[in-house]
Amino acid sequence: MQLNTTRYAQLTEGLKPEEMIINMGPQHPSTHGVLRLELITDGEIVKEVIPHLGYLHRCFEKHCESLSYQQIIPFVDRMDYLASMNNNHAFVMGVERMFGIDKELPKRIEYIRVLVCELNRISSHLIAIGTYGIDIGAFTPFLWCFRDREHIMNMLE
Repeated sequence: MQLNTTRYAQLTEGLKPEEMIINMGPQHPSTHGVLRLELITDGEIVKEVIPHLGYLHRCFEKHCESLSYQQIIPFVDRMDYLASMNNNHAFVMGVERMFGIDKELPKRIEYIRVLVCELNRISSHLIAIGTYGIDIGAFTPFLWCFRDREHIMNMLE
């Protein structure tokens, strides 16, 4: 990450000798570029926190410039690895609307898409709850959540 010299000068201008500027984050490998915290500390006491919000950019748009709509689906799929079909749903809805065929589709298609999205959402939440269980020291809920998630993944297959 590049340091903005003007911002750095502003931060260090009023800094006392016992204070320190520390970069904190990202805390997880999947949060690179999403959040960084700048801490101003006095020993172990945090005096001020300056959040720097970013975004996760994977050059998706550039890749898709030379692809057909059908070839873009795998890229959209990988933007959220836990509930990937939800991104597909949003992309396909946009393409259908752009082509003007969104009103011609049978209701059954929308019902199936909503069911798939809800199943993806539930499976994503199961991972969140299971991994939270591990974070607080409980391994069994993680196994239960993954067992149930596997059942959902089998249905989606």
